[in-house]
Amino acid sequence: MVNINDISKATGFSKSTVSKALNNSQEISKKTKTIIKAYAKKVNFKPNYYASQLRKNEIKNVGIIIPSILNNFFTKVLKGAQKEFYDSGYDLVSYFNEESPSKERQILKKLKNGSVAGLLISLAKNPFSENITKNLLELNSFNIPIVMFDRISKEFKCDKVYMDNYQSTFDCVKHLVSRGKKKIALVSQIHDTLIGKDRYNGYVEALKSEKINFDKELYLPLDIGDAVESEITKLCLNKRIDAIISIEQQTTVALHNLILNIGLKIPKDIAIIGFTNDPIFKHIKPSITSMDQHGEYFGKLSAKLLIDRIQNKTELKKDFREEKIPFSLIHRESS
Repeated sequence: MVNINDISKATGFSKSTVSKALNNSQEISKKTKTIIKAYAKKVNFKPNYYASQLRKNEIKNVGIIIPSILNNFFTKVLKGAQKEFYDSGYDLVSYFNEESPSKERQILKKLKNGSVAGLLISLAKNPFSENITKNLLELNSFNIPIVMFDRISKEFKCDKVYMDNYQSTFDCVKHLVSRGKKKIALVSQIHDTLIGKDRYNGYVEALKSEKINFDKELYLPLDIGDAVESEITKLCLNKRIDAIISIEQQTTVALHNLILNIGLKIPKDIAIIGFTNDPIFKHIKPSITSMDQHGEYFGKLSAKLLIDRIQNKTELKKDFREEKIPFSLIHRESS
């Protein structure tokens, strides 16, 4: 990517002269401006508006990209991040990738215009099919710090905040086994993300530690729009399962209603554990045992890391921090 220093070397003018010429300063002659602007156009030079605004201390916006506002976890993240940024004098601008890597790329390209001083991002599903690293690196090249949270990428180097997803499902299985359950299904709509893979591994290893054979038919990896009701109904009526771990909140509530509607009892016949600790989990009957991911703290800590990068101007390629958020299994009636 061409910068002012490159134009200076190519044209023989000082960096100061190049900068003033590109900004139409009256201090620079028309002839010099013509030479410099012609070369800048030839090499497709794009001004770094972020850098110029940062020197003037004008940028007080920070961005956040999340998959969905309808997910209770991300709503809590936004709440925690918003308060932290507000207390530090920043305005939070929210973007939604809607589980689309292509939309995510479009958002990142727009942010190169210098509209934000930093970015929090939780990746869209399918990061393995469309690598987002290139776009993140381009954003980094404009000196815009990035903090990944929850859905992270191992390939891109930056500050990261995440929970121990492996241990979360491991603990869910152990809890269910302690309640006498041994035919445990895992329903996952994020199976093709790093989080989904870690939770699957925790589930498998916990079964192994309890000397329970893994049954591939009890692992249900779903895509958006997939119906799970018929499969779960068949497993329930055939007494193939006695417990369900559901990764996604809306699916958890749907399965809760389904089990009751087919005449089974919770947790006697089928126990349920859901993720995100949605408020509805404690209000429906029987109330749902859930894995609390502490979304508000997630947002607060992620925001603190980003503010530190922005305000202290720490090196963008050094001393990256990785913070692991604790989780809590909230015991309720469904298990």
